[in-house]
Amino acid sequence: MSARKAVLEILQAYDRRPGRLENFLERSTRVQRLDQRDRRFLVEMLYGIVRRDRTLDFLLDRFLSTARLRQNAALVRLLKLGLYQILYMDRVPAHAAVNESVRLAKADPATAACAGVVNAVLRNVIKSKKHLPRPAQSDALSFRLSIEYSHPEWFIERLLGRLGLAKTKSLLAFNNTPPDIYLRRRIRGMSTPQFDAEARSICDAGKGYRGLFYRLKKRVPPESIRLLKEGFCTVQSPSSGWTVAMLGAGPGERILDLCAAPGGKTSLVSELVGGRGAVVSCDISGRRMRMVAETAGRMSLDNVYLVATDGTRPSFKTTFDRVILDAPCSGTGVFNRHPEARWTRTPEDIARITGLQMRLLEGAATLVRPGGVLVYATCSLEPEENEERVAAFIASRDDFEPDHAPADIPGTYITAGGHCMVRPEEHGLEGMFAARLRRKA
Repeated sequence: MSARKAVLEILQAYDRRPGRLENFLERSTRVQRLDQRDRRFLVEMLYGIVRRDRTLDFLLDRFLSTARLRQNAALVRLLKLGLYQILYMDRVPAHAAVNESVRLAKADPATAACAGVVNAVLRNVIKSKKHLPRPAQSDALSFRLSIEYSHPEWFIERLLGRLGLAKTKSLLAFNNTPPDIYLRRRIRGMSTPQFDAEARSICDAGKGYRGLFYRLKKRVPPESIRLLKEGFCTVQSPSSGWTVAMLGAGPGERILDLCAAPGGKTSLVSELVGGRGAVVSCDISGRRMRMVAETAGRMSLDNVYLVATDGTRPSFKTTFDRVILDAPCSGTGVFNRHPEARWTRTPEDIARITGLQMRLLEGAATLVRPGGVLVYATCSLEPEENEERVAAFIASRDDFEPDHAPADIPGTYITAGGHCMVRPEEHGLEGMFAARLRRKA
């Protein structure tokens, strides 16, 4: 009951001002009082309801009879809570989903008079579960897919134009799968066999860049894992690892990570350059810089130097051997991890953010020494933010040129243009783009 109540409270706050779900979880005092099991249950429901929002809305339009009831925001949230459990959570008995939803309705003045409606709607859905309403075949393909896979139509139309139907469906299905969590092993401090032995019960074998990435095979809260608490690993996706691989950092080099938070790439680069090297890790936000500081401190990385600065006007009078710019972007490659973003992003956002990306590229370029490397990366799938942004940058300058990807990156991730691209529909990993550029000597 407490977990379900917390979901409703978070959804109410989210409806008032949509934002990152993880921020709502952090701010909820009710969530903090739950034990680990109830918190996992809550997270599954919360992210699932937001992920499946378009589908749930479509069904409610057909099962909730009157416009007046559909305008009751508290009732709609409560029905989505019940619907999600019935349709997508097999381990929750249907009768329990109904009974708990009715109890919650009676306990809230905004829905107390609608408890009978909650009971009737949810029981009708259970009866119709094998033959739920669907869009008509005469409806536009993008609309039908938006209901089936719960994504905005504008995004689906863009995917269909680039990928075709089969790959579009595969990507949308990936986005509706709860994201895997990966631990990235430290390169030093514990031998690989020892780490493998200690992590075997909770992780699959290492994969990705240098075999450093271990998928958690159990829904274990990362913060409870001893290896992580003691600094022998950190949470990081394999896609992020391939971004670092594009940098090609080596021992003793001076590296700038210009948009560093939350610190995964900084921590890996720190180990690659070793004690004789240095990583200057930057972000514009003090709050986000604290995340980098926590990661560096927990992993005892004493060659990381933190600087809060605006990447469009970086406050440095020196240059670096290599600069990595993981730029702010639309995030369309990580809609599985941040399902709320699919509802808050718009095509206009993509057009707007490319200006910021170009200003950051210009700022980063001034900090690369002659002969040095600049890696531009995003977690976007959109050509305007990726290949087109790099092409525009190269066309605007005569001191940078495209550089080939390092040989240790598998060809499956390398595009015809020589960039690194992790594609969710092909690789089963979060989407990522990275281009490697070299400043002419």
